Amino acid sequence: MNVETSDPTKTLNSTRPDQLPFTLDHELLINTFREATIHAKQFHKTILASFTQQFMWHDTIQAFGGARKANLGECFFWEQPEEQTALIGIGAVIRIETNGTTCFTDSASKWRGLMNDAVICYTAGTEHLPGSGPVLFGGFAFDTLSPRTETWSGFPDGLLILPRFLLSYNANYVTLTINCLNQATDLAELQAKQIEEDLSKLQSAIIHNSNIFQEQSTTHFSIYEKRPASEWMNMVAGVAQKIRQASFEKVVLARDIQLTLDDPTETFDISATLQRLREQYPGAYVFSIQRGERFFMGATPERLVLAQDGQIHTMALAGTVRRGETDLEDVQLGEELLQSEKNINEHVIVVAMVREALKNHCTNVRVSATPQLLKLKNVQHLQTPITGDLITGRCILDVLSELHPTPAVGGFPREAALEEIRTTEQLDRGWYAGPLGWIGASGHGEFAVALRSGLVDGNKATLFAGCGIVSSSDSQTEYDESWWKFQVMLRGLGGNNQG
Repeated sequence: MNVETSDPTKTLNSTRPDQLPFTLDHELLINTFREATIHAKQFHKTILASFTQQFMWHDTIQAFGGARKANLGECFFWEQPEEQTALIGIGAVIRIETNGTTCFTDSASKWRGLMNDAVICYTAGTEHLPGSGPVLFGGFAFDTLSPRTETWSGFPDGLLILPRFLLSYNANYVTLTINCLNQATDLAELQAKQIEEDLSKLQSAIIHNSNIFQEQSTTHFSIYEKRPASEWMNMVAGVAQKIRQASFEKVVLARDIQLTLDDPTETFDISATLQRLREQYPGAYVFSIQRGERFFMGATPERLVLAQDGQIHTMALAGTVRRGETDLEDVQLGEELLQSEKNINEHVIVVAMVREALKNHCTNVRVSATPQLLKLKNVQHLQTPITGDLITGRCILDVLSELHPTPAVGGFPREAALEEIRTTEQLDRGWYAGPLGWIGASGHGEFAVALRSGLVDGNKATLFAGCGIVSSSDSQTEYDESWWKFQVMLRGLGGNNQG
C-alpha cells in the first residue's frame, strides 16, 4: 500500500454550500492515476488508485437521494446521527463476493490482496478521518448453512463493495474519495475526464435534490404474519422446554412480517424512511444498502465491533424491556431489567462469549464490571462495553469471524443453538441479524448487527424481529417484545404505530 499526502499549500480552501460548482484537484488526481498505471505495469496486475479531497457539505439524505438520481450505480448509506458521522457510497469499482463458512476469512484475504500495492492519495487534512480513503461497505448473512430463498437473491453470504465515489461526513467537513482500478494500458487523462464528467452529474443531481423529506400523512399498508402468532408462540414454548431439559442455554428465535402498500401505484419512499429513522433513533446506526431495486435498511442499536487506533471496541447487548409511558414508569422498568434474573442470565452468557472471542485476536481484553441501560425510543436493553488491543496484522474482518453470531442473535452454545434455529425457525433470515458495516485501508472500520431492519422492494417490505429464548421465557411476552422491535421499521416506513 502506497499512501501519499499532498502539499498543504496546494489544497483547496474549505468549501461551503454556496460555492458552486465543486472543483476537483485535477492535477493531483491525474498524478494518482499515473502512479497506479506505473505500478500495474511493474507488477503485471490491476492496481487500485484511491484519491481523497474535501467536498461540499450537503445534508446526508439530500446527498443520498441525489446519488440515486444520478444513476451512477447502486448506493449505500450509513449514518450515526448523534455522532455526526456518515458514509454514502455511489457505484461499485469492485465487489468482493464470498460464500460458505469461510466467507469472513475469504473476504479478509481478498481485501488484503486489493490493498497490496494500492496507490492512495489524500489532500492535506483528510488522511486522518476514519471513513475517508478506500472504504469497502457491505454485510454478511446471519447463517451460511441455513437454506436460502428468493427473498434474499442478490445478497450473497458475504459482500464488500468498494464504491466509485464515497462521501464521508464528520462534524466538521465532508470528504470525497474517488476509487478506480488501473491497468497497464490505462490513460490517466481519459480516466480523469470521465471521473469529472460523472462528478458533475452527481453534483448536479444532489443540488437539484433539494426537496428534502417533509412530514407526510400516515402511509397506509397491510400487514401479514407469514407464521401465525399461535404457531410462533407454540414454537417458543417448545424451545423453552428444551432449554429446561438442558439441551442448550439460549436460542434466539426470529419472525417476519410482510407489508404491502394499500395503493398499488405507490412505492415506499427510501429517503423519507431514512429521514424518519435518523430523527426517531439518533443513537442508532441508520443504514441502507441497495441491490438492484431492493434496499436492505434499518436502524440498529447494536454495534458488533469497532476497530480504531489499534483497539477493538465491542459490547454485549442482551436483555430487553419496553420504555415506560411516564418518566417514573420508565425508571421502574429499567430497574426491573437490571434486577431481572431471566435478563441478567441471558446477558451474562453474551458477555462471556464476547470476551472469549476477542482473546483470539486481542491482548488486554477489558470488560466493564456491571451492565448499563441502553435506552432507545421504544425499548431499553442491558449493555456491557468490552475492549481489547488488536494484535498487529489483524483486521476487523478477522474479529468478525470470531464474534458472529453472538448469543444475542443466535444463542448459546453457538452450534447447538444454530442447529435448533435451522430446524425450528423456518425462516430465511438472509442478512437480518448479520454483520453490516465497513472496513478501511488499514483494517480499521465498524460493523453493527443488522437488527430493527427490513428488505424493501417497491410497494412491499419484509420486516424481521427476534427474541432471546431462555428457560423462563413466556410465549406471549416474547411475542409482544417482537412487536416492540417491529415498531422501528413500521414507524420508519410511515406507519402510525401499527401492530
